[in-house]
Amino acid sequence: MTFSLVLSLSAITATAKPPPGKGPGSGGGGGDDGGSAPIDYRGMQQFPIKLGTSGGWADDLANGYCCGGTLGALVEIGSSKYILSNFHVLAADVVSGGNGETASVGDDVIQPGLIDINCNLNNTTAVATLSDWANPLNGTNIDAALAEIITGAVASDGEILGIGTLSSDTLPPSVGLRVKKSGRTTGLTTSKIDALNVSVNIIYENECAGQSIGTGHFTGQILIANKGSKFLGGGDSGSVMVENVGTNPRAVGLLYAGSRSSAIANPIGDVLAHFGATMVGVSGSASSSSSTTTASGPSRGNGLANAIAAQERNRGLLESVPNGVGHGIGRDTAGKPIIKVFVESDAPGARRALPRSIEGYVIQVVETGRFYAN
Repeated sequence: MTFSLVLSLSAITATAKPPPGKGPGSGGGGGDDGGSAPIDYRGMQQFPIKLGTSGGWADDLANGYCCGGTLGALVEIGSSKYILSNFHVLAADVVSGGNGETASVGDDVIQPGLIDINCNLNNTTAVATLSDWANPLNGTNIDAALAEIITGAVASDGEILGIGTLSSDTLPPSVGLRVKKSGRTTGLTTSKIDALNVSVNIIYENECAGQSIGTGHFTGQILIANKGSKFLGGGDSGSVMVENVGTNPRAVGLLYAGSRSSAIANPIGDVLAHFGATMVGVSGSASSSSSTTTASGPSRGNGLANAIAAQERNRGLLESVPNGVGHGIGRDTAGKPIIKVFVESDAPGARRALPRSIEGYVIQVVETGRFYAN
């Protein structure tokens, strides 16, 4: 999620410093894989819109700022279709604060987000209505929200800018898997999965530029390389991460948080299972023919199951590290499973608190900084 100062004809109406991790995102969008003219990920689209675009909650304005995120992908429950994005993009205003508003079922979801049209709601169009969400601060293990589409407002095949139509199948994550996403801020970007079964703490704020309302603790997450916010920037939250293939890629995760070095995604299977939804896309596409992909959570093949079991048995130790923000399972340069411990800063105390290995698995300390819902 990202935000912008509200401007009036007379003066800037707020001068509050942007909170960490929520400043205007870097980058100006991107082009498609073929090198054609750049795609506008932030501008207003003609109906029916494509996804992977700027959007958000219609009342996402408070404290002198307006905010926005990414409308990620299209899912369906029975005969109804919904835009899938994040809780903190569409519904995180849960405490009446600077704007006196809270998110409610039936609220408009707009395109583009307020941040991209000078905070003027009159320059947006409603494309869906808020329907359901999973609040991670209330104990759910995902950060997700659904908005039921307005008839004719969204491409019925769920096409995503720069990516195209997805497969209706999904793909469990695996270490080293090449992935891509389309998002409001950095456009079409690619990376690879660095760790699975990630336990991580994510900092949340209420409303646009609001106060911290707590830290969400997640388990079973996906960690992706994000050096310099080149894969996921502020405002890209809500993007659906897919396998990096050219035609009808399968969804792998729902992106929702990041730090200066890493991005975090919910496994897409967990998100769909929570809502009882399925991806809108092409059935039996070429990209899905190589494996069965209905499972949720990380792939435990290729020797990772035992490493994950060791990680779980030693969870108490791994979560007692000074400056620790999470841990997960990755691979070393030789492909061997290792336990990664993520720290806010790589202070000597973190390394002294850990053995060199646990149950035969080498421990690697990785400085990531704090993780914010972005």
